[in-house]
Amino acid sequence: MLLDPHKTMKYFKPDKDWQYNSRLPKLNNKWLFYGEGYRQASELLEMQILEIDRSNQDFLIYPYCYLIRHYIEIRLKEIIDEGNKVNNAPIDPSKGGHDLSILWKKSQVSLEGVWLDQFKEAPKEVSDFINEFHSIDIKSDNFRYPIDKAGQETLSGINEINFKNLADIFQKVKDYLDGVTDGIAIVKENNGL
Repeated sequence: MLLDPHKTMKYFKPDKDWQYNSRLPKLNNKWLFYGEGYRQASELLEMQILEIDRSNQDFLIYPYCYLIRHYIEIRLKEIIDEGNKVNNAPIDPSKGGHDLSILWKKSQVSLEGVWLDQFKEAPKEVSDFINEFHSIDIKSDNFRYPIDKAGQETLSGINEINFKNLADIFQKVKDYLDGVTDGIAIVKENNGL
């Protein structure tokens, strides 16, 4: 069902103060703006903590970790979806849900089909980081809620996280995932997709 935001919505609609209207473009690659948005939001938090003021890092670590986890999930789904377009394979990146481990494996299979004999394994640090993140936040809830549905503490056993080290490794993950998605976009363009 299509909604007319001018008639049915009170808050999620454009306004006459047009310079504050955020566009929600409908592109062939539906993942692009989502991934880029989560990446940019995470970078704003990095800048706040690492360059401006560390005094709130104990609070901001939760949304920061959620943003980077969701960015990774979105990029992996983009790789699967866009890669499967190149591979002429069924497109259903939702299979795997929020499971980074499954999405990581599926993305690598999709990339093998895109790059064929030029496929190279992802850097070990990138793979290790994604798998470690999955191991501490399997359902994408642990940095959003202090307890799970059973009332158990979500991040038990983790008492501190070094923000700078996390940001440094995340930069390597971003470089890899952004490079891969840019590469797939070029392949699609070259193949008229």
